Amino acid sequence: MERNEVLIVGGGLVGQTLANRLSRDGYDVTLVEKNPDRVREVGETLDIHIFEGNGATAPVLRNAGIENVGLVVAATESDASNVVVGFLASHVFNTPRVVVRVHDAGHEEGFTKACQDRPVEGVCVNPDTASVERIASLLEVPGAVDVMRFVEGNVFVAGFRISEASDFAGLQVSDMKLLFASTPTLAVAIQRGTDWIVPGGTEQIHAGDLVYFAIARHELADVLALVGAPPERQGRIMVAGATSIGLALAKRLEERDERVVMIEEDSAAAQAAASQLDHVLVIEGRPTDQSLLEDEEIEQVSAFVALTDDHESNLVSGLLARRLGAGRSIVLVDNPAMVSMVGDIGIDAIISPRLLTISETIQHIRGGGVRSGAALLGEEVEIIEVDAAKDCRLTSAPLMDVGLPRGVLIAALQRGDKLLLPKGGDQVIAGDRLLIVSMNQLSSKLNEFLEP
Repeated sequence: MERNEVLIVGGGLVGQTLANRLSRDGYDVTLVEKNPDRVREVGETLDIHIFEGNGATAPVLRNAGIENVGLVVAATESDASNVVVGFLASHVFNTPRVVVRVHDAGHEEGFTKACQDRPVEGVCVNPDTASVERIASLLEVPGAVDVMRFVEGNVFVAGFRISEASDFAGLQVSDMKLLFASTPTLAVAIQRGTDWIVPGGTEQIHAGDLVYFAIARHELADVLALVGAPPERQGRIMVAGATSIGLALAKRLEERDERVVMIEEDSAAAQAAASQLDHVLVIEGRPTDQSLLEDEEIEQVSAFVALTDDHESNLVSGLLARRLGAGRSIVLVDNPAMVSMVGDIGIDAIISPRLLTISETIQHIRGGGVRSGAALLGEEVEIIEVDAAKDCRLTSAPLMDVGLPRGVLIAALQRGDKLLLPKGGDQVIAGDRLLIVSMNQLSSKLNEFLEP
């Protein structure tokens, strides 16, 4: 991005987190927020420019300096307000890059089409879509607490809690090359207690660690066996909540020929869901009703996914389903503080749409050929998929001589049809697709290697 100024509209959790992150990465950030109490709160915690006012109006945006910025992020809680901000930025002020947070697919389609013939880059970040994608990925990898897919689905990045019985307990990271000599299967990040590590080859994996592995798709079964993940139970998937996320997930699972049952407390919503889903059994009832879960043979369910709008109920029903014998329990809890507790409270995986929004927005903001990216649990470590640019620093010498900082790891390299685990003597060439893991405080340093 040529201009280093960023304007964020919306001072909620997403807006504040983005402002803090971008400011730390060296951007000049201005935040617009209309709630005076929130303006004071942000002013006490963040060292950024703050402007009080309704960011969905042209005069406020102009007074906040929109004509001087290279990027606008619309991150309020309202789809309508965000689309208005995005339209004003892209059509009135001709801001070069605009990122809009929306939940409704119709808003997403409308804004994207409106920007097609404009000399601006306009993109939408949809928390619901991101949540469905993350859950669908989790359901493909038994035993994982977090899963992302990269390189057109050929590489999984999956996090597992390592038990004493796991073959990885006590193993050095470098020893994985002996187990998977020809594929990019590698331990790429470790959470040990509250600390995060992007490991070097001499780092040892301990029992109790949360370890993220980059796994070639065809090696997935072997990695699961070595991790000690329980075998995948063949059974129905139970989805609690006929919300937009719940319906989208059920439709996605229908397309995969999965057996799905949905529980919805509201009678009208249950009837509407039944009319939209062809092969899903929709049951009216409360997902926290033990007798209902037992009647539906919860002990035979391979995964219970709680996606209601009541996040406290999601936690309770997830814990109950797990206690009653469900194979896995995945819950939507939009409290980022809860995400780091996964595994400690009897829940197998926690989905936070807000954290997914922040992660996706950051990747849209980054340049340097970044195709996609995600943050790992806790947001301390990020992983990006990037095309190596011609004449970037990363292509200037063999990897051992490029000078990548400690805490940055190239986990995989795709060159043509070949997927490789790069070694120190290998040299990246322009056009290579790379999977890079980095401590997020090194983002600005990493950009120096990616940009021409």
